[in-house]
Amino acid sequence: MTSKDLCPKPPPRTFVRDATGLVREVSPFDHLITQMNGVIPLMSIALTPWWIWFAVPGADPIPAMLIAYLCGIFGTMIAFAMITSTFPRSASPYVATSRILHPAIGWPIEALSWLSSGPFTATLGGVLISWALVPGLYTMGVSSGNPSLVAAANALTTTTWAFIVETAVVVLFFVINVLGVRRVVRTYQFPLTILMIIAVIGVIALWAGSSMAQVQAVIPKYLHTDYSSIISNAKSSYPSFMGPYSYNPFVIIMAVGFTGGAFNSYWNAWIVGEVRRANSVKMQYLTMVIPSTLIMLCAIGTLYLAVSGVGRDFLIAMNQILTNNPTFFQNVPTSFIAGSSTMIFVPMMLADNTTVQFILMIGIAAGCLIWPMASWLMISRDCFAWAFDRLLPAKFADVSDRFHTPVFNLVVNFVIMEAFAVFLTYIPQYFGFALAAEWAFAELPIMVYMIAIIVLPLRKEIWAGSPASKYKIGPVPIAVIGGIIGALFMADNVWFLSTTPAVGFGLQPAEIVFGVYLVPFVLYWVIRAIRKKQGIDIDLIFKSIPPE
Repeated sequence: MTSKDLCPKPPPRTFVRDATGLVREVSPFDHLITQMNGVIPLMSIALTPWWIWFAVPGADPIPAMLIAYLCGIFGTMIAFAMITSTFPRSASPYVATSRILHPAIGWPIEALSWLSSGPFTATLGGVLISWALVPGLYTMGVSSGNPSLVAAANALTTTTWAFIVETAVVVLFFVINVLGVRRVVRTYQFPLTILMIIAVIGVIALWAGSSMAQVQAVIPKYLHTDYSSIISNAKSSYPSFMGPYSYNPFVIIMAVGFTGGAFNSYWNAWIVGEVRRANSVKMQYLTMVIPSTLIMLCAIGTLYLAVSGVGRDFLIAMNQILTNNPTFFQNVPTSFIAGSSTMIFVPMMLADNTTVQFILMIGIAAGCLIWPMASWLMISRDCFAWAFDRLLPAKFADVSDRFHTPVFNLVVNFVIMEAFAVFLTYIPQYFGFALAAEWAFAELPIMVYMIAIIVLPLRKEIWAGSPASKYKIGPVPIAVIGGIIGALFMADNVWFLSTTPAVGFGLQPAEIVFGVYLVPFVLYWVIRAIRKKQGIDIDLIFKSIPPE
């Protein structure tokens, strides 16, 4: 008898999938509200005009926003409804691309999406300061004559307080997400959503009642200058932006490139594994289109009222000066992307009433505090799905029996988010770059998801069981039509976000994106080889659809 007989070679290990441990406890209505708050009306009201007026000379935001909405409801949202109903799993877009295309495409492209949410969630503390706390405290201090409130607004523009607020936001979302998805989408989300809606109604009402005379009256009180000086400075410093609107097709296409995310209420797609009736195409589509339509009406309506009331020249001038040269307004506290607060800050001045300003500040703060919720769900479910596919250690897929959440996974993501918060607070010159980069990193994967849905009907074994297969126009699947429109829309967004130096992402964008993509692409093949030695054939894993 030999030593080999005494210690026989162990038989090959068999890989067996377990259930994920996640629970479908999100109702379709919860799903709809969470889809809306992945965008929030405030973002489209404040951020989208800022992008366009800051980056595209001569652009009119309203046609660009309308085109973006149409590309969403007839393109990206159709494709996402088809993807999520076909793959009603956690991290559904990743599951789809890795099964329809190839895991060496699906994992790296989803890594870009995950990375985009890192700085994004870290920057939300800065947005809370810029949109709600600083303009709110400052205008309340001026209208009431209380210097302590003005001093508090100035304090929040310092690095120390910025770090405290950003860390508090990251900690808050970590705790809420650990406690369970039901608490996130219901107990936490609903009251803040109501407060945000009150603020949005207030902003719309103030713009509806605005006039040039009213603006000229409040400017000296709050900005320590006059209307004519603001317009003169903008015309001399930013002449290409202060000219008349151009409806040249290239200008319109470029402006559309800065509308990505404005009305695309699909960010909750990553947790459809926890949504009831997730395999219903109709449910998925309606929970995207309804909030998208509401947001579009709020955003375009508000912008129309603002331009009608105070004129586009004043809005563009404020947008440019607050973004590029905020010190022009002496003794007025500003921070981070101050220009993006124009559509919010001006109504606070127009209110000229402490009570109204306080209500707006609280409601806008509530909006900022629900905005990153979908991002936290997304980044944790991504890591969960990667671990479930054995691309990350299995620990990332452990689900707490008590909370029904991947706690270890959330802890790791918390540490990463906090690192981003520290970096962006203490090296603020990269804030604009991070904002543009995270947008480009988010939208390139969406373009690939669109390609995946175009290819899906060719994957007969998946398409045959897909609820999306019954939706056709003649012989052409509606999924393909939506995918083509969505892919073209996203390509436009990615191109202009990545090639326009004004937004901070104009330096060698192709190399940056390729470098980020390359790391997980190489890792996939390394991990595949390691797992094979462990007796786990991940090629077989990607030939199946994970259970829920």
